[in-house]
Amino acid sequence: MEKPVNDPADIDPYKELFALDLPPERLQQVLAAYGDILGEINKLRDLDLTDVHPAIVFEPTAPYRKTP
Repeated sequence: MEKPVNDPADIDPYKELFALDLPPERLQQVLAAYGDILGEINKLRDLDLTDVHPAIVFEPTAPYRKTP
């Protein structure tokens, strides 16, 4: 779980990153509410998926191919 953001100096990067124009108090509430989600997103980003084939492969020409 992400640590809560209490220091206003720690909030500024989030304002720029998420393009949020909120007062510091409201931004602190938003970050507290979504802190768990941000933690889970970081876990997903750390996964090594180089050897995992995607479940769905977009191939728009498949219906139009002639199959013997």
